[in-house]
Amino acid sequence: MSSSDASQSRMGQADGEASGLAVVSENAILRNGLAQVLASAPHLVVRHVVDTLTALPAGDDAPALVVLDLRHRGARVGASFWRLLPTTSRTVALCRPDDPPNLPTAIQGGARAFLSRDSDAAELLHAIDTVLHGGLHVSADLLHHLLHQTAPEPTGRESQLAAREVETLRLLAEGLTHGQISRRMGLTESTVSTYVKRIRSKLNAGNKAELTRRAIELGYVTPR
Repeated sequence: MSSSDASQSRMGQADGEASGLAVVSENAILRNGLAQVLASAPHLVVRHVVDTLTALPAGDDAPALVVLDLRHRGARVGASFWRLLPTTSRTVALCRPDDPPNLPTAIQGGARAFLSRDSDAAELLHAIDTVLHGGLHVSADLLHHLLHQTAPEPTGRESQLAAREVETLRLLAEGLTHGQISRRMGLTESTVSTYVKRIRSKLNAGNKAELTRRAIELGYVTPR
């Protein structure tokens, strides 16, 4: 008997109104712990406890909801990963708050809740209820990632900054001199000065204070 089948026999005894769930995690301790927490809820039944999405059944046997541990994958998760999810399933994803996947892409792929490692069992069960009722749940420490990832692309002059110019702007805003920036970036000081002139022109900033303000407005640096 597979781990999925065993879990179904132990936890799958519930009335017809119970929602069938699956737990997916590469970590055996974590996935079994999650299964125990979910099995304690009277309206939930854990039907599958597996280590990969490809181990889940599809079609009529697909779970209504998948609790998916992403804490060892982070930003590497792309659209192709979400296509492994059964098309009729919705996902509650457990993410690292410092390295979450692209949340809009995850939503397009079927994710409907995002929890961090600081979330407790009560928030997990609340998120599942929200998803089962058609809602979206995002933990507080992941919300800023969603807002940042869904922000519109910059328009006008700021969208024309090259990668090296962005790096120069960040270092300027941190208080580094042209000489310090040149050593940090491995460039000549004259090249850094050229970058700074271009940045001032593109951002219409006349001095370092204005450049720092614009860097904060554009999200390149965090205000101290």
